[in-house]
Amino acid sequence: MECRLCLGSAPAESSVSIFGGPHPERLVKRIRTCFQIYVKRGDGLPDTVCLSCKTNLESLISFRKACFRSNETSQPRLDDSLKIKTEEVLLEDLIWDDEPSLPTIHRKSSEICSKPFPSESELVLHTREKPYKCDICLKTYTTKCSLVLHKKLHTGIKPHKCEVCLKSFSRKSHVELHQKLHTGIKPYKCNICLLSFLRKYNLVSHLRSHTGEKPFKCEICLKSFTLKSSLVSHENLHTGLKPHKCEVCLKSFTRKSDLEVHKGLHTGIKPYKCDICFQSFYRKYHLVLHLKSHTGEKPYKCEICLKSFTQKHSLVTHQENMHNAIKPHKCEVCLKSFSRKYHLEAHQILHTGIKPHKCDTCLKSYTLKYTLTKHIRTHCKK
Repeated sequence: MECRLCLGSAPAESSVSIFGGPHPERLVKRIRTCFQIYVKRGDGLPDTVCLSCKTNLESLISFRKACFRSNETSQPRLDDSLKIKTEEVLLEDLIWDDEPSLPTIHRKSSEICSKPFPSESELVLHTREKPYKCDICLKTYTTKCSLVLHKKLHTGIKPHKCEVCLKSFSRKSHVELHQKLHTGIKPYKCNICLLSFLRKYNLVSHLRSHTGEKPFKCEICLKSFTLKSSLVSHENLHTGLKPHKCEVCLKSFTRKSDLEVHKGLHTGIKPYKCDICFQSFYRKYHLVLHLKSHTGEKPYKCEICLKSFTQKHSLVTHQENMHNAIKPHKCEVCLKSFSRKYHLEAHQILHTGIKPHKCDTCLKSYTLKYTLTKHIRTHCKK
C-alpha cells in the first residue's frame, strides 16, 4: 500500500483508506484544508494514508484549532485602526468523527455565521475548472461574475466612459487602465531591451520573445504559442467557430483583429502609412514588412541555397517550389505543376489574359499582384 501524502510503502494493516469509514468526506476535507491537496476518488493516485501521516495530520489539526480559538479570544484586543485583513477559517474542516459540527468562525470580526463548507463549484479556482460557458462564443470562465462581464461584449453595452477621449468600455477596470494611456506612464520595463509597458502581463509576454518560451500548446495539433489569446484564436480554426461578424456584409471571422481589418474594406481607411513612399496599409505588420523593401533587409535565409527573403512566407514558397519535389497541383493547359493550390490559381490567370491589378499612377495593368507591387516601386524611385 502506498501513502497518498508521503508516497511511502506500508502494509495493509498499517494503512487507512481515505474514502473508508462512515464519514469519508471528513478526512478528504482535512487533507484539503491543511495541505491544499485535492483528493478525488478514482483519480489514479493512492487512496490510502499511513498511520504515521495520519498521526501527524491529527497533531496539526489539534494545533490549528488551538491557534484559532486563542486568536478568537485575543482578536477584540487589537486596535481597529490597524485594519488587519485576515482570512475566513472554517473550523468544521477540522472536526473529529466524535465531535459535534461547529459553525463557521470569521477571524476578523469573531462573528459566528451559518455558512456551510464550500461546495465543489467554489473550489474551481484551485482545480482550474471553468464550468460557466458563454452561449454565443462558447468561451468558458471560472466564476459566474466573469461570465456576466463577458456577455456585455456581445450586447455592446459599455457604461464606463473615459473623461478625456470619451471612449467607452464594458468594465470599470478597463477604463481605469485606459486612462493611463493619456498620462504616458509605463511602469513595467524590460531589463533586457529597456522597452516599457503599460500592463504587467504585456511585459511578461514580451519577455518570452527573448527567452523563446511558448507555454500555450494546442491539444489537437500541438502547435505552441506565446500568448493565451493566440491559442484561443488558433483553436477556433479546428472548431470552425467564427464568433466575430461584420455588421455590413455579415461575413464572420475567427479573430477580432481580422474583423477590424476587414471593416477597413468598407470604409476604405488604411491607417498605417509608409513615411518614404506614402503607401498605406490596413495592418501594421504589412507596413513593417513593406519598410524592409526600402531598407533592403532580408532576415529569412534558405538553409539549402542561402538565398534571403524579406518575408517568411516568401521563404516557405521558395523552399516548396525550388527544393521540394512534390508538386501535386498541375495546370491543365500547360501541365506545369505547383506545390500550392493558390499558386496554380494565380498561374491559370496567365492563360485567360485577364489583368486585374492596375497601377493608380500610370493605369498599367498586371496579371499578378506582386508584379504590380514591384512596378509601383519604380514610381517611388522616380
